[in-house]
Amino acid sequence: MSDLTRLYRDAIKRHAADPVGFQQDIQPTHQHEDYNPLCGDRILVQLRIRSGRVEAAAFDGEACAICLASASLLCESVPGNTVDHLKNLHEKLCEALDTGQESIEIEALSPLLNVRPFPARIRCATLPWSAASKAM
Repeated sequence: MSDLTRLYRDAIKRHAADPVGFQQDIQPTHQHEDYNPLCGDRILVQLRIRSGRVEAAAFDGEACAICLASASLLCESVPGNTVDHLKNLHEKLCEALDTGQESIEIEALSPLLNVRPFPARIRCATLPWSAASKAM
């Protein structure tokens, strides 16, 4: 296992063990719950949006480590950014997982790209982002 792969695996473990935004009360203006029947992941993503910007993000639910880490990364990376930025991150993440073409915009989400060789786990990584997009 390469050092980079180990680093990314450790990042997933850290985010899953102590997720950013988990069960935080942010007084959301938007929310959506999404479900992955293949894995059993159920995630409720909550966003507080004002004037086209994400002020805060939180989530709740029961999910595998990959999905929890992805939700944590979402909650860490989108506050302070525009709604369009969130949608762009979702699109770029899906594109990178599908084609292998990474872009600089998703550098903070790089740990999630390790699921690419496991097609059944891609939905685990994208579920929180899908829920956030549907919430808007």
